[in-house]
Amino acid sequence: MLKAKNVVMDKKIKLVASLVVALPLALLTSCGGENLVVEEAIEDVVEEVVPERNETYYQIPSPDEMFGFIKESGLGFNGELLNSVKNVASYSDPKMQALNFGIYSADLAYTAAFQEFNETTKYFGTVQKLADQIGITAAFDKSLIERATANLGNADSLVLITNTSYFAVVDYLEQNEQGGKLGIIASAGWLETVYVIVNSMDYTKDKDAVDRLADQKLALDNLLDYMAEYKDNTDVADVLNWFNELELVFANLSEPDTEKPDISFKKKEDGKMVLGGGSSISISEEQFNAIKDKVNEIRNNIVKTEL
Repeated sequence: MLKAKNVVMDKKIKLVASLVVALPLALLTSCGGENLVVEEAIEDVVEEVVPERNETYYQIPSPDEMFGFIKESGLGFNGELLNSVKNVASYSDPKMQALNFGIYSADLAYTAAFQEFNETTKYFGTVQKLADQIGITAAFDKSLIERATANLGNADSLVLITNTSYFAVVDYLEQNEQGGKLGIIASAGWLETVYVIVNSMDYTKDKDAVDRLADQKLALDNLLDYMAEYKDNTDVADVLNWFNELELVFANLSEPDTEKPDISFKKKEDGKMVLGGGSSISISEEQFNAIKDKVNEIRNNIVKTEL
């Protein structure tokens, strides 16, 4: 959940609402002692949650939420879709570093969600390296790094930790009034999740994934509204132009009849709770292909090397 700028706050606010929304699988499939891992991670991220008036919040799904869903939908892992860690050294422009921090953060969540632990280790290190280059190393405290290192073989814990690191960055940038940089990072992270989804699915076979893609129209609207708060920043304005082009493609999708998409929880045969329900936004195969083409175009412009 992203907060608008120019808000005077008397108390520190952490992103507990977004964290809980973004971790349906980690929270709902844990059992026994694993619940303690979830509770401890939430306590690390959340200090106070104080409702404030005169604030505007923009909700977008985290990478972990999206990848958890597509995994449950039966879509497999495809390592070829990742931005290679070898490319990181070629990003020297601050805007491209911030954009690829978002890309790599999403790739980190993708590898963790599918328990590709060797890749997760590489991408965690790459995200840390870029964090240093864009000046947000302080968001990665020592305890978080130690916990990640110690839990590389624990699927549930690792997913939780990678998601916690994502929200630590979001919170750090908000608290330090760097909303423009946050908008750039969040937009690239969101784009990478959509890129992975559209290049992993079959329109005719993967209805749940198609529905989730259609729902991204709402997420994109929120993202654009948030970035528009910082359009005076040249880098944000450049990125906003790219995503406005994507919004024009999404604009062809039919609007839902209600303010919220039809998303609920359902129980599987093994007793686990997962996201259910369908999208109230329809999407044709032609529209799907148009979205895929534009997403691929923007993503390729972000990850292309500068050397």
